Amino acid sequence: MSTLPLISIVTPSLNQGHFLAETLQSLLDQNYPNLEVIIQDGGSTDDSIAVAERFVARDAKTFRLYAEKDRGQAHALNLGFAKARGEILGFLNSDDTLFPGALHSVARAIDPMAGRFVVFGRCLFTGEDSPYVGVEHPSEFESRFEHLAIWTRGHNTIPQPSVFWHRRVWDLCGGLNEAETHVLDYDLFCRFSRRFHFHRVDELWSTYRMHSVSKSAQRTEAEVLEMSIAASRRNWPPFWHPLHWRLALSYWNYQRHTHERARHSARLAEKARAEGRRWQAAVLTGRTFVYSPAMAWRRLLLPPLRASGLDWLEALVWSTKGSADTFVGRYPDGWIGPVYHERISVAAEAHTLRVTLRHVRGAGSRGRSVSVELFLNGRRREKRTVGLDGPFKMETSLGSLRGKSCLLELRVRPYFVPSDREGEDNRKLTVQLVGVEVVAA
Repeated sequence: MSTLPLISIVTPSLNQGHFLAETLQSLLDQNYPNLEVIIQDGGSTDDSIAVAERFVARDAKTFRLYAEKDRGQAHALNLGFAKARGEILGFLNSDDTLFPGALHSVARAIDPMAGRFVVFGRCLFTGEDSPYVGVEHPSEFESRFEHLAIWTRGHNTIPQPSVFWHRRVWDLCGGLNEAETHVLDYDLFCRFSRRFHFHRVDELWSTYRMHSVSKSAQRTEAEVLEMSIAASRRNWPPFWHPLHWRLALSYWNYQRHTHERARHSARLAEKARAEGRRWQAAVLTGRTFVYSPAMAWRRLLLPPLRASGLDWLEALVWSTKGSADTFVGRYPDGWIGPVYHERISVAAEAHTLRVTLRHVRGAGSRGRSVSVELFLNGRRREKRTVGLDGPFKMETSLGSLRGKSCLLELRVRPYFVPSDREGEDNRKLTVQLVGVEVVAA
């Protein structure tokens, strides 16, 4: 068996001793045999240093503590990475954690021979006093353009605690911008994206703690977005590069057409349609499309297509949107997206697979029904269309799958995005998954 690569994790620390022990314990619990953790303390006056020293005493081979003044978090991280010896690098803030087994997955995922130099997993918001607690951090990377054009979605979709990279990335792209204080990770990943693609792994790797004294809690979402846009613009390619002008056009369009304007126009279009004012509804639908094509399609164009029996157009659009970056799990609040995957172990005496789902009409478009297809190992077993609120079941015989492992797949359409109507929840949601049960004969 080949030796696992050395992974270096830098943890910047400053007066968060009440969280630091949990962070360091999550690294110890990785049971990863080739790990170094560099704790870079910037002069804590609480018990942070004492907490760090306890872990150094427990495992001096893994943990190293450096207590020295720094000029902020980015400088502290740069000091830590300058001491790192690992082939794989990452950083974990002193209030975040890793899920058990994450580093073994990282070691498998990073493969320079296959062109995978930067990888990231999923991340769960934890903590208190935040509406996002229990919700997953967005985790997707489509292209460098999509990453730089952060104004098109309003938030960074790369969850920092779940990002790891090969040393070559650091050597080519340089360290963190020490002048950046709030969006230093987004700024770093903008530079990484110049040369490298970010490869997503569909596994929960980390938690991101929300609490009242965290940096993210000190700024509004609008302020963080503006700081992110400034970081993006610093990382645009030169003016002669085609991507520069693509970004410039997108940003100009953003400045003219905001998400809230699209939402307002969509509300007016729905009202005009309900009152029979078809011409005004058409004009307002066109205005919504200019502001946000995605919202106009989901909220205004799809409902009449479904009512006219043209839902095959929806299926066409839905299927072309699928990619390896689609979230295929269940969210902590029970919702699933357009595609759900689960590996099922089937006992020899098993007879039936039963899936219980809940349809919530009020969460999406008014009067919407959903179409659900159930697949086992890629073969469709059941299809059902549901229009009423409440739980419903789908069952299929396991037959020749008894005593084996199989892949359950659910395909549900249409999806809705809660932020189209209110709030900042940009997930693609369909139905709630209540449970999956293997029933014995």
